[in-house]
Amino acid sequence: MTKRETKLTLTDIHKNAKELNKKQKFFIDKDQGKFIYYYPKFSKRKITILIKDLSDTLAYVEQHKLDFFNNDDELNNYILFLIIKHFTDLQTELKDKSVELHFATMNELVDIGWYEMFLLKMFPMQEISSVLDEIKKRLNVSFKYLALEEELSREGQTVDSILNDKDN
Repeated sequence: MTKRETKLTLTDIHKNAKELNKKQKFFIDKDQGKFIYYYPKFSKRKITILIKDLSDTLAYVEQHKLDFFNNDDELNNYILFLIIKHFTDLQTELKDKSVELHFATMNELVDIGWYEMFLLKMFPMQEISSVLDEIKKRLNVSFKYLALEEELSREGQTVDSILNDKDN
């Protein structure tokens, strides 16, 4: 028996988007009733915001010559922290707070064991993987762009000049 075909409607779009924006409670300590709201499904838009936050943080750390991101592990841990931040209610509490506070919060979450608990028990691994895949994809595009820019500069051209020539 074949399924009946149906045309996509605005209702379908709204219904699927609503699913992405549904929060759930995750109990950190049921005895004390301590919980946090989180998104079990990650929207593409929120992933893009997370990546922008990562980019801004990298620029800030470099500009202020902070002693962060000395190795890949520190960067990976911070990316995972950003997942916790952007897909829980910590987002509203950390919004417009300093990079230094973000790092302090991440370290405190690690110290009390909640960092690992959130990543292993709260979020579906598939959703975490989708964020990491998107970051990897964007990094690859950036590396290709930089390689192209370097090659063109050796030839005395720029990517912008080539793009402008195509527009004319």
